[in-house]
Amino acid sequence: MDQNEARQQVTRVIDRTFVIERVFQAPKEMVYEAFVNPELLSKWWAPKPYTIPVCRIDLKPGGRWHYCMRSPEGHTQWVLGIYEEIRPLERVSYNITFADEQANRTDEIPMQEVTVEFADAGNGRTTLTLSFSLPTAEELQETLKMGMSEGTAMALDNLEQDVLPAMLRG
Repeated sequence: MDQNEARQQVTRVIDRTFVIERVFQAPKEMVYEAFVNPELLSKWWAPKPYTIPVCRIDLKPGGRWHYCMRSPEGHTQWVLGIYEEIRPLERVSYNITFADEQANRTDEIPMQEVTVEFADAGNGRTTLTLSFSLPTAEELQETLKMGMSEGTAMALDNLEQDVLPAMLRG
């Protein structure tokens, strides 16, 4: 398999849902760990040059994922996720929106329903599928105009180029 096949990514929009699917050259256990471990997640979830200086995860149904994304200029955006379902190594689903530093939801963007699926792609590879559903197709289009597709792809690049290689090296 050549490098382009290894970086296969598919994106699609279906009504009110945006889906991004990518194959990684790493086992499912490793990709899952990178998504649920706050220390690892903070290294890749923000599109460069943004950083995540604060990332708290309480990985259980009803638990919170609260993080801060910081721009190079120092502007911050807090995000709150509430976990709905955790099926280790298979699926994580949560609702996510903007929040304040104390994890109080703000009304800046609509609540998004997110499902993350981890599938064995054979030969030590993993297919990661992220599905983002918004209340309406119009709200999805507005969110996509804000750069959701590009930002998610950039974050997945960080996972592929920085975090997973470091994890593979041990």
